[in-house]
Amino acid sequence: MRARPSITVVCAAALVFLGGCATTSDPDTASVPASVTEGKKDMPPPVEAIADDPAAPVSLTLDGVTAPTDPVATDASGTLLPPQDVSRLGWWVDSAMPGGGSGAIVVTGHVDDVDQGDGFAARFADVREGDELTVSTGDGRAREYRVDRLLSVGKEGNLPLDEINRLDGPETLLLVTCGGEFVGPPLGYANNDFVFAVPTGPVAEVPAP
Repeated sequence: MRARPSITVVCAAALVFLGGCATTSDPDTASVPASVTEGKKDMPPPVEAIADDPAAPVSLTLDGVTAPTDPVATDASGTLLPPQDVSRLGWWVDSAMPGGGSGAIVVTGHVDDVDQGDGFAARFADVREGDELTVSTGDGRAREYRVDRLLSVGKEGNLPLDEINRLDGPETLLLVTCGGEFVGPPLGYANNDFVFAVPTGPVAEVPAP
């Protein structure tokens, strides 16, 4: 039986854990806003994965805006990177499944890119407790969640790895991206930001496009 991968890496040089903060290699640009300095050339591609369960997430809607959500996996070092297209999000295939009733459903995205502008995950910084969001799944259902906790942790601090990696306990949608001040390479942004949301309301059918 294959052991389930876990997320272990916080940040290694320009390779950033969970939510990918691409960093510039030019130290003279360290004081320039992130939207100017973050470039796709600095974004390592995610580890692509296949989600054969129809209950897997296919999109996430926040404040009326929807982002397609792709299955992604950790690499050999335990690093999880989102899609290079900053308008998309990545769902960690070894995390919990929406509607499964337990565990953390981990979704991550890029904040921005020099060529593409702000990413969908930039919206995570404006989320507040009580806000609602929707995860649509491949089986044509929509599952509602309500934000009940926000957390910002310095990349050199202690990340909530037990919460990120858990498959037991209450079902929780966990959104992750970079945040805080842009500090330049090798960290990019100073923090990893986390949004915790709990299920609320009945499961709804997603209307056909």
